[in-house]
Amino acid sequence: MTDIQALLTALREKGWTHAAIADEVEVNQHTVYKWQKGIQAPSNVGAVRKTLQQLLRRKRIPKKKRYVRKRTPHSPQD
Repeated sequence: MTDIQALLTALREKGWTHAAIADEVEVNQHTVYKWQKGIQAPSNVGAVRKTLQQLLRRKRIPKKKRYVRKRTPHSPQD
């Protein structure tokens, strides 16, 4: 198990969701899943490790994902 996988496992045990972790690291939640399963490693391991360590020290865990997909306006139909 890599250190990233260990940090992600510790965060999940603490109550963090993939979506909340992804929001904090500014990646897609599927990417976080791939990191945890060892399918893919982050391209910037040092920065991700530092961020995950900071998240572990937080006392408050976000309940909702802050990122909301923007809807594109529909063009008027003639």
